[in-house]
Amino acid sequence: MAATVDTRRRPRRQRQKVSVFTLMMTILLLLPLVVVAFASLNPDPYLLFPPEGFSLRWFGDALAYPSFRTSLTLSLRIALIVVVVGLLITVPAAVALTRGTGRVRRTIQLATATPLVTPDILLALGLLIMLSQLALANSVLGLVLGHVLVGLPIAIQVLVAGLAGVDPNLEHAAATLGASKIRAFLTVTLPSILPAIGSAAVFLFIFSFDNVSISLFLSAPGQTTLPITLFQYLENNADPTVAAMSTILVVVGIAAALVLGRLGGLGQLAGGAGRRRR
Repeated sequence: MAATVDTRRRPRRQRQKVSVFTLMMTILLLLPLVVVAFASLNPDPYLLFPPEGFSLRWFGDALAYPSFRTSLTLSLRIALIVVVVGLLITVPAAVALTRGTGRVRRTIQLATATPLVTPDILLALGLLIMLSQLALANSVLGLVLGHVLVGLPIAIQVLVAGLAGVDPNLEHAAATLGASKIRAFLTVTLPSILPAIGSAAVFLFIFSFDNVSISLFLSAPGQTTLPITLFQYLENNADPTVAAMSTILVVVGIAAALVLGRLGGLGQLAGGAGRRRR
């Protein structure tokens, strides 16, 4: 009897330990964001934590700063292009991974896993050398290609998880009713994976918008993305303007995480689709 009670207590203790560890790691990850957010509220023209007062003037200055506005527009434009191009590549690739033959699967897995295991610096340097040979270095096209490569592995994983939750027999049933393979996919499978497509789009947008290493190598002078512009601003200035803009980006990131939560993207990334199917 005592052994039974002991075995019942162990899982509860383990859950408590996991909960405490999760709470500590969450605090550790969120603490820098909290420091930046509070530093952006300091009324004095220097970075300070905790702030000596409360002021929102730096948010207005950040949004009115010409370089920030130009870089923000460029980053948004590139990220939207990356989303479109990335989905055009990842959706067929995910279908091939889940429905294709063994050789096709291995080829696509190798191609999509390479950017994940290659350091971003080496990937950016290789892209710079290749695009220089093609006279495409320091162009928006080069940035788009680099950002797409970085976001491909995660986006494909989300889409594969979404496709894993779709019964292929539904397409077979549509085919028996006279639908072609393309029409069966468009009318049966595609509507079922729209949440996964939305999650993949959000991941592609975030990876592109926040990218530093690829943008640092491939950005042209006077045509830099927002993260690079923030670094350049910090070289000569130490006021809370950067903290204010960073806080705005944090809020955008939180909103994107909430959207992913609603779409189920985080659960699919963790393999939730496969568990639901079983």
